[in-house]
Amino acid sequence: MGGAAGLAIGYAVWPRERSIPIPVRDDETAINAFLKFAPDGSITVAVPQAEMGQGVYTALPQLLAHELGADWQRIGVEPATLAPEYANRAFVENVGEGMPSLLGGIARWAAVTVVERFELQATGGSTSVMAFWQPLRVAGAAAREMLLRAAGRRLGVSPDSLDTDNGFVAAKDGTRIAFADLLDAVDPNDLPEEPRLRDGPGLLGKAVPRLDIPSKVNGSAQFGADVRLPGMVYAAVRGAPIGAGARRRFGPAAAREMPGVLDIVPGEGWYAVVAETWWQARQALDAVDIEYDSGSLANSEEIDAALADALEDPDAGTAFTDRGDVETAVGGGLSADYGAPFLAHACLEPMTATVRIDGDRAEVWAPTQSQTLTAWKAADALDMPMRRVRVYPTMLGGGFGRKAEVDAVVQAASIAREVGRPVQLIWHREQDMVHDKFRPPVRARLRGAVGPDKRLKAMDIKLAAPNLGASMAARMAPGILSGMAGAGGDSASMVAGLSELPYDIPALRVRHADVETPVELGYWRSVEYSYAPFLTESFIDELAAQAGVDPLEFRLRHLDADSRAAKVIMLAAAQGTLLGAADEGVGRGLAYCRSFGTHVAQVAEVEMIGGGQFEVRRVTCVVDCGQVVNPDIVKAQMEGGIIFGLSAALYGDISFAAGETEQQNFDLYRLVSLYDAPEIDVHIVDSEEAPGGVGEPGVPPIAPAVANAVFRASGTRLRSMPFMGF
Repeated sequence: MGGAAGLAIGYAVWPRERSIPIPVRDDETAINAFLKFAPDGSITVAVPQAEMGQGVYTALPQLLAHELGADWQRIGVEPATLAPEYANRAFVENVGEGMPSLLGGIARWAAVTVVERFELQATGGSTSVMAFWQPLRVAGAAAREMLLRAAGRRLGVSPDSLDTDNGFVAAKDGTRIAFADLLDAVDPNDLPEEPRLRDGPGLLGKAVPRLDIPSKVNGSAQFGADVRLPGMVYAAVRGAPIGAGARRRFGPAAAREMPGVLDIVPGEGWYAVVAETWWQARQALDAVDIEYDSGSLANSEEIDAALADALEDPDAGTAFTDRGDVETAVGGGLSADYGAPFLAHACLEPMTATVRIDGDRAEVWAPTQSQTLTAWKAADALDMPMRRVRVYPTMLGGGFGRKAEVDAVVQAASIAREVGRPVQLIWHREQDMVHDKFRPPVRARLRGAVGPDKRLKAMDIKLAAPNLGASMAARMAPGILSGMAGAGGDSASMVAGLSELPYDIPALRVRHADVETPVELGYWRSVEYSYAPFLTESFIDELAAQAGVDPLEFRLRHLDADSRAAKVIMLAAAQGTLLGAADEGVGRGLAYCRSFGTHVAQVAEVEMIGGGQFEVRRVTCVVDCGQVVNPDIVKAQMEGGIIFGLSAALYGDISFAAGETEQQNFDLYRLVSLYDAPEIDVHIVDSEEAPGGVGEPGVPPIAPAVANAVFRASGTRLRSMPFMGF
């Protein structure tokens, strides 16, 4: 049955004439593109999304197992192959409110073109559950109906009188038949046209154990640097200074004489040393004598000045929202300037890739967020058709958007072609920090006014920032998206989190002034929501204070009382004791954000400890992400998002001098540790709404919540991140 025709269901798009893409052994039975059985009845689910700690190797199989009625102890998982059935169409479909496209920044037609033409298989934008909620449930329900029909024929009863339970088909008279005992009787042509989804209790919404934990505990989980191939050699790489010109001098002679060195490979804007061991390659990097033309080297002083000029220039900026008479309404009101710096992804696992070339074919092992982009860019680097590149995705030691990029894959492919042997490339930490694709810096001016009724009359937001969408488009898909930069669509994503405010504001204008920089930009966990709520939720708090209105009450009077936003805000205020009395030097701050189809409100509690410094003692988080697949995963993602966002808010800062980052390791790019992590209390709203994302929505509210708490504790407004030096 391994070569049987695929199951036809509209959403998952596997036509009857296509063979099922899930690979099978001779003794395995493929039911559809997502599901196969072993002879003993154990089940393997093909997961199209990258597992980078967010739990997709559990949540996605859980959707299928719920509908199938499977025994969770018999469920296994493997990464899906590259096939159109596994494309992530949530990137371009309207799957939830507050849901930006991962490709959002470019025009919608261009995003659709990328997804459909290249069958984009990618993980990002907190889309995994949203994208596969329906396909995996329908796949499980279809398999269940096929098993029920097989059992009905064997028992001589109607399939409607049967159900599945914990790996068995169960009859009303108590007869139970194991799935494994029905596999020979399943008719591959007996395909239900409209499989019925399960109505009653099952695995959906339960905290089942994660499937990726055992392999991570016993060491069998394979990450990028765990790959080993016969005859493999190792490479280390160093990129040119950011903004540098052409290579002026290249002297590899001294490096070639070092122990273990096999070759020196120059590339476009980088060079690599290939050696018997990675450490030998890394040491030899420093022995290469290289010089570049100065070009336009990245320099923070110049970038900061350009941001300031754009903010002050009255003619700079494109308006993406402009309703009401903003200028008249904000006259004499409040004005405040805010700022946020470049940020690095700082994944604990640096960029890495392993490539083996065999004749006219290539294999790539990589911790990647996109098999499609990996195969596409590797094929381009090797000048071969994409169909001749096979990608084997490994687990990721952190992604956060960085591993949607494939620069290490392109380099590894080029090096492997040059040396004629399998190559594993690992970036060292300093390379990973200097040549990251950074979260863009922003400067913003917010103006607003409150009327005599203590309600917002108007708000004017001007954002000065480099254009993330244009940077990504030019780098990732120049052939398809050429000409999109500057067409208006690219810049729109920069203000998406500012234009879609939940509050009732009669007059609102949102503008973006593009600032050019030689620094390449990339998607960073929560993208534009990593800075937008810091601007708006801080300013809402300032307007409330100016109006003499409690910040909770001020928000609620601009929201529908029955809205999801109002409910999470009220629950967070209650659980975070926002209205309770605080000790001297202690403050509690509130912030809210809707992003990626999910509503999150947070209350942060801080304590001033002298010298203008403070500690974040406690964070209360309320999340409404619609229907929940696994509450433990939701809670873990909120906790992780809060720590990630808190690291950026307190310490995160990347600055440039002479084309290099001044922070190149964790001594100067500090993260929140266990020692200074706050107590985190997460509450999940029971909801029947469509599922939203959870990988990123925990990040956006924490910075403004902390800033607002500091104001309550000290009377000082924090308008620029990071909040602390060290």
